[in-house]
Amino acid sequence: MFINTAKKYSPQSLSDFIYPNAEAKDIVDSYVLGNEERPLILHGTNGTGKSLLQRLIPNAIEQSEANLQIVKCADLKSADDIHDLYGRNKHFNRTFTINGQRFNYIVIEEFLMTNTKMIDALKIELDETLGTDLTILSTNRFDKIDYGIESRALTLELIPCEPHIFFPHAKKMFTTEQVDIDDAKLLKSLEVTYTLRRDNRKYYQAIDSLFRAV
Repeated sequence: MFINTAKKYSPQSLSDFIYPNAEAKDIVDSYVLGNEERPLILHGTNGTGKSLLQRLIPNAIEQSEANLQIVKCADLKSADDIHDLYGRNKHFNRTFTINGQRFNYIVIEEFLMTNTKMIDALKIELDETLGTDLTILSTNRFDKIDYGIESRALTLELIPCEPHIFFPHAKKMFTTEQVDIDDAKLLKSLEVTYTLRRDNRKYYQAIDSLFRAV
């Protein structure tokens, strides 16, 4: 069997997301339940679900597919780009949101900003749009983030899921495909994968290999 499990079984909603620990779920829930509106910084190594969460959290807040402004940090070249991203008409943004959403959503991927003028511009925007815009940043270089931005945000470190945490999701794939697999064999494959490379994407690759062996 040839199955791209990462494409077919990647979580499509927060109810399917595999949280690495209770802290991560509590922080995400605080946004979904309306208890938090500060910018969110998702950080951690590659393959921990940062980019996925950037999209799933707004959908969960809106209880439908949210309209997002998504940009890679490297595509922002100047302070003007920052202001343009958020929109210059702040009065309009404080009165209306896109499609009547709870927030206007700004998603900045691969966040790494060292230009002082751009950092200052982002600080201004985070202050002026608090409560109307929800900014979600993702980065694997948390150590390089300006403290002024960090202090304005809530931070969540995503770590790779341990094998026993990912196991129910993996088992569900085999059940859905109506393929029998020994639980011990499946867990052992996940454990070996985790030992070699702590990256959730590698779990999917290992599961692909198990399907091909059927």
